[in-house]
Amino acid sequence: MADDDDDLMSLDFTVPGAFDTKPEEPAAPEIPPPPAPPARPSLPPALTEAATMYAKGQDLEAMRRLEAAIKTGEDLGDSAVRAWGCLFELLQALGRRPAFDALALTFARRFEKSPPAWNAVVDGPHTASESSGGRAHVSLSGVLSANIGEVLKQTMKLAATSTVMRIDLAKLTDVDNNGATLLMRGLAALKRAKKEIVFGSPEHLAQILAAKVVPGERSNEAMWLLLLELYQQAFRQEAFEEAAVNYAVTFEVSPPSWEALPARTEDLPQEEVLAEAKTEELALRGQMIGATAADFAPLEAAVAARDEFDVDAHNLVRIDPASAGQLLGVLKRLRGAGKKLKLVGLSTLVAAYLETLGFAEVVELRSRAI
Repeated sequence: MADDDDDLMSLDFTVPGAFDTKPEEPAAPEIPPPPAPPARPSLPPALTEAATMYAKGQDLEAMRRLEAAIKTGEDLGDSAVRAWGCLFELLQALGRRPAFDALALTFARRFEKSPPAWNAVVDGPHTASESSGGRAHVSLSGVLSANIGEVLKQTMKLAATSTVMRIDLAKLTDVDNNGATLLMRGLAALKRAKKEIVFGSPEHLAQILAAKVVPGERSNEAMWLLLLELYQQAFRQEAFEEAAVNYAVTFEVSPPSWEALPARTEDLPQEEVLAEAKTEELALRGQMIGATAADFAPLEAAVAARDEFDVDAHNLVRIDPASAGQLLGVLKRLRGAGKKLKLVGLSTLVAAYLETLGFAEVVELRSRAI
């Protein structure tokens, strides 16, 4: 036994590698994969296709697609009211008033809610909308003619709840006596209601008018009177007095008198003036066709020092695929920089189109109520 004990004691336990095997370490806990991003809510095919057609300028095809979907009972899911709202907008854009009114009756019976109202303002290039601070904004573009009548009716409605009426003239390209007559009537009504009127770019329209009125030629009296009004608003007393004399000689009347007007910009607190300027910068308007990155540069510049902002899209009539792609790129960059973004006042059609492109992933989309 002693020899056996000696053999045991003589065993070499220092053989290289005898105990090199490391004890098993506990398995690392499994890390669950990151949650998948929420699926983009899908719109029914009829709405997706119609919104895309409209963006491409295929208004009639878009209208027919939605009409067919509604008449055949195509499954519109939770987007039924939105689809009807898009059809209302298409009928409006196409000027189909009888079809619009018939659809309104059917809508009211089916959904037991008031249908949208026909908005004649969108028939022409001029727009009237509410803005912040108790103001209303009217933008006139193209030719100032008899077609201003509908937007002036809307202007009077806005004036009922607004303290200041801003009329932007920068986009006008021409004017006739009918347009001047209607605008002068509107201005007279606003003055009687004691509303403050602020013109944007009055000298632009004054320059157009000055080239059209002819001293000694007894015609276009409303254009003469509008020219005098604009000189007054632009604080151009010397030009006013010269035009007043020419008007008096031409129409054989006493020359109008210059009336000093208060400098309105100084009447507003500076921060309020800046806020109004920013609001105007952060707006999408009209038909955005073939817009480039440069067209959206003011948007990026305007929000450079702001963490949250709203982009006013109440007057955005249409945005085509190329413009939408450029805008989406801008919004993605701003979102990546930590900005919280909202597009507010979108039409149902435009909102649906932007949703199909993934805009909702980088910006909050708020459409107008149907």
